[in-house]
Amino acid sequence: MARWPRLATARRALGYALGAGFTGGAATSVYLYKTDPSFERSVRFWWLSGPIVGHYLLERMRASDDDDREVRYKRLHAIHAPDARKVIEELRGMFVKVAQVMSVRPEVVPEEYRVEFRKLQDEAPPVQWDPIREVLERDLGAPVSQVFEKIEEAPLGAASIGQAHHVLWQGRQAVVKVQYPDAAVMMRADFRCLDILLWLVNKDALPMLRQVWEQFSTELDYAAEANNLRDLHEAFQASSEFSGRVVVPEPIPELTTGNVIGMGYLPGRKLELALRDRLEALGVEIGGQSIGDWLRSQQRNGLEHFGDEKSSSQSSEPPWLQRVAMKAARIIGLDRLLWLTGSLVDFRSAGSATIKTHELRSALHLLLDAHGYQLFFCPLFNADPHPGNILMLPDGKVGLIDFGQCKRLSFEEKVGIARLIKAVSQPKSPEADQEVAAAFEATGVRTKNGNRDFLALLPRLMFSRMQAEWFESGTLKEVLRQDKVLEIPIHMVMAYRTAILLRGLCLVLQENASV
Repeated sequence: MARWPRLATARRALGYALGAGFTGGAATSVYLYKTDPSFERSVRFWWLSGPIVGHYLLERMRASDDDDREVRYKRLHAIHAPDARKVIEELRGMFVKVAQVMSVRPEVVPEEYRVEFRKLQDEAPPVQWDPIREVLERDLGAPVSQVFEKIEEAPLGAASIGQAHHVLWQGRQAVVKVQYPDAAVMMRADFRCLDILLWLVNKDALPMLRQVWEQFSTELDYAAEANNLRDLHEAFQASSEFSGRVVVPEPIPELTTGNVIGMGYLPGRKLELALRDRLEALGVEIGGQSIGDWLRSQQRNGLEHFGDEKSSSQSSEPPWLQRVAMKAARIIGLDRLLWLTGSLVDFRSAGSATIKTHELRSALHLLLDAHGYQLFFCPLFNADPHPGNILMLPDGKVGLIDFGQCKRLSFEEKVGIARLIKAVSQPKSPEADQEVAAAFEATGVRTKNGNRDFLALLPRLMFSRMQAEWFESGTLKEVLRQDKVLEIPIHMVMAYRTAILLRGLCLVLQENASV
């Protein structure tokens, strides 16, 4: 009989222990939610994305085999891709950057999601002054009033992990770039969430996500960014072709420590503003999004939908206008059509443009040359030449700022890209197609079927001048349907992202360039 009281006592003890554990866990969760922004953000992520993930897991359990699972997943992609975009738009931050990279990774991301992710805009609101001041005073070791003669509390620009402020330091105009206090923990929390999500629903995408983490996590390392700045400043200073024409700010070691980077100040108008004027003269409205976001969306849509009649319904231009433009490009040639359009814009904007067209084109050609110099002759290249980070200086020089998204290439990687660009630049022929396909594969790109036509076309779409035949209805789609990219190295993704922006800048000025 004594056994039963002992059993009841044990049960009560276990119940008390479990109750205390659940209570303690709940109390700890509430405490973390209120005090740890990264925990709160992770909770929000799973609260918003949990129903989507749960739906996929449910359909995976219901599927009778792999083929059935793919059919079920295909139906869910159409349902949940818009929901996923809305989750990202609400959370912002690193989720936007990762989704934008995913939008050009057809080897692991379903088309429905890529279409939705192209709509995302990479705008970041600035953080209030007090947290920025605290970082400056902590890392520089003194009140800002003692370090600087003057500091502007309104930022020059803001990004997802930091913002820049104009200062007067020892009688010198300078800029301090300051990382947000919680940027590192937030980014790590975001990637942990994505890592778990992909482990649950698409393990094939995990290597791609880890590539993206490896690249984007470098943005947190301000010491590395300061080294990027120094290396490119010295490289352009040492070049007889670019010294005196292209300016990269000089780093200031005394103001570079911890989560702060100090550098020289470059006065000048952002290329972004001049290009907005140009687009307005073309009658193009881009709303509140940045030029960079608009260019990425246009180029990504173009890569997916060239020659596709459905693309007309996805554009802001009237379908009849697109048909006329395509027909004109086929009849008189794309370059002549761009020249005529540019001449019309020059006439409409004569006398009102703050920067003349010939100055913009000259700066653009210089920018393309400078990019090639970085890619092949410098220790690294800037993989995010956003027009907001390109300055038109008063003395006619071009200023380049913000080097958080740089990529260092090995000698072999540089040679691989050079061979591909050389092959792409040749006139189209069966022999040239074979050379392009071989050079593309040599960069590390792998496709499902190894289709030579596909491997010859895709790098031309990515890097070469636009061709009028690309606008033929169905021509590209027929080739692109023949194969699928399974693997593309991160250095090629970064090179392509750069090409998207630079070629877009060319087209805004009616220049058809090979990038």
